[in-house]
Amino acid sequence: MSEPTAAQLKDEGNELFKKQDYVGAIIIYTEAIGLDDKNAVLYANRAACNHALNKYLDAVDDAHMATEIDPGYAKAWSRLAASRDALADWGRSAQAWQKALDALPKTKLSPAERQQKDQYTACLRAANTRLNQKIVPLSVNEKAGKFPWQIATDMLPELQKAGHAKVSSSAWVIASAYEDFNNGVEMMKGMKKTPHPETPGAFVYRGNLEGLTHLSNGLMRDDRVFHINQPNWIDMYNQQVYFEVTARKAWDSEGLETVKELAQKRLKENGWDDVRPALAVTVRAWIMRAALEGGLREQPQAGLEYYRRALDLVEWGRIIWKDVPKSSRGAIFQHSFLIGVRSLYLKMFMSAYTTDPGLNSKFPLEQLKEEAEDLLKETDIAIQTRDNEPVDPGFISSFIAYPGGLGHAMLGFYHVQSARYASNPVERMLSFVEAAGEYTSASSKYPEDDELRAWYLNCTMDCARNAGVPIDNFLMIAFGLRDTVPKMQKIWKISELALGGRDQKIQANLDKADELTKLVADKTLRLEDPVPL
Repeated sequence: MSEPTAAQLKDEGNELFKKQDYVGAIIIYTEAIGLDDKNAVLYANRAACNHALNKYLDAVDDAHMATEIDPGYAKAWSRLAASRDALADWGRSAQAWQKALDALPKTKLSPAERQQKDQYTACLRAANTRLNQKIVPLSVNEKAGKFPWQIATDMLPELQKAGHAKVSSSAWVIASAYEDFNNGVEMMKGMKKTPHPETPGAFVYRGNLEGLTHLSNGLMRDDRVFHINQPNWIDMYNQQVYFEVTARKAWDSEGLETVKELAQKRLKENGWDDVRPALAVTVRAWIMRAALEGGLREQPQAGLEYYRRALDLVEWGRIIWKDVPKSSRGAIFQHSFLIGVRSLYLKMFMSAYTTDPGLNSKFPLEQLKEEAEDLLKETDIAIQTRDNEPVDPGFISSFIAYPGGLGHAMLGFYHVQSARYASNPVERMLSFVEAAGEYTSASSKYPEDDELRAWYLNCTMDCARNAGVPIDNFLMIAFGLRDTVPKMQKIWKISELALGGRDQKIQANLDKADELTKLVADKTLRLEDPVPL
């Protein structure tokens, strides 16, 4: 029996695509590409599969290849544009939509082509609208008070006198995160751009090559430190990225597999001194891009893709270069770095889920659960294998304790969502009980003056109420929450969580506890009675 041709495989892949078996279709299209790697349709079809699986960066790689092979292929340009849209890359998305329009006939359009033109035109207009949206800088309201990182920095001299071993405080974490992040911002501000003396229209950049290192380190230490406080921040950041990518010969548009292949080739040719900074800039730029698109521009599906790519590259490098010392392979392959990226990825996954909630979400709850469990395993390994290398006071919290708290909190979120969609009342109750246990574990990982300790205790109370636990248990949780709220307020009076109604929600649970206490005192209810909803 003869081997199938590329055309036959394409037809087989198309049938799988119609059945929404995107993984199977990718396998078939890949096999077809192996037989005919100059076929733009095969790459464009595989791009469509990757897009359907939310693998937008891989979709971009394939769609770009299709346009390279056939620049007049409108559908390839549209798939490239759609994937750029999903990554919130509005500038290059608009360019691709325009290319898609340009590839259509100018006259005598068929009904299908006319429909394509209308679609591409609408998408181009939408991309340009998003591109021109202004980012409003975060500013301090002097009447409201200072930001947490400002308060924490002011607290450091007193904490340093007392000693880290004696004083557990979130100030150590947020102040260290701010120091890193602010150092990165200062390096961005110090960038000099001057006209090239010999090439008209070109520029010469002079600056510090550690800007992305400090920005991303600050983000991984505590992403609550991320803020933009001046109108030209994005312009400065883009200039910093361009400078570092160019100087280090990093990879800014290549696909993951291409980066792996090129990195190993350069390593053989030039050694670690060339590859180490290139890989570091590549990964750290992905991390920052994830934060900007997923958080600032509120496109979590895009943020998820960039974090996932950074995580995949770090995990891959840790395996193939496991015996290479840190001094050669660099900090991005350290265990603490892996935990930092995994934590950011997990938070972004939850954000993406909230944009498409439910049992049929594009961001499955079961995957969220698996990611949370993987993070907890990594923190356990970090505890067991940590050496005695001296670290700053906030390091252990940033890369072991807080990630552990996050893992438990995400498991709590998973169980709450499971309860929401449970049809059986007993299963629903048990899910809320599981969630309460996870949120309790999460809160214990944070110092008493961190808002997340109070917030996760508040989540515990919500779950306890829904589970119908005895009043006595509910009041015990309330006692712990009431004790930590004033300590939290010292540093975290102003935060994104606070602006989202944190204090009002906490107060509602404390008011409920006060109400129950009175009812028990009046003997209207007993301590062993379930908490009424």
